[in-house]
Amino acid sequence: MLYQQFIVSLIIGVLLLVLIFRLVQKGFLDIAYCWLWLGIGVGIIALVLNYEWLLKLSDLIGAVTATTTLFLLGFMVILLMCLQFSMIISAHRRQIKRLTQRLAILEETKGNKKADEATP
Repeated sequence: MLYQQFIVSLIIGVLLLVLIFRLVQKGFLDIAYCWLWLGIGVGIIALVLNYEWLLKLSDLIGAVTATTTLFLLGFMVILLMCLQFSMIISAHRRQIKRLTQRLAILEETKGNKKADEATP
């Protein structure tokens, strides 16, 4: 790896970690959702500091170049993000369904009370 690539990649990894911590600190990113992003930032820094790991991983999976391995890792990260978002959406869907049912029951009981009070 060229020295300039090393420095730029290290700066990107550190800036990503700082950004994640600031977003969590300011409340823009919930701590429950930041773990994948923290893993990405730490992974970037680990691969920059230990470029041989990337080369060994490339040999292990049979990739010809390290860029192919990086592309594959990036694709896997995107899949993990999609899985995480799908899990969150599913949980929210169940929550909305329960809240809608509770609201319907509450409105029904409130409507019955008004009907009972209106009858003399």
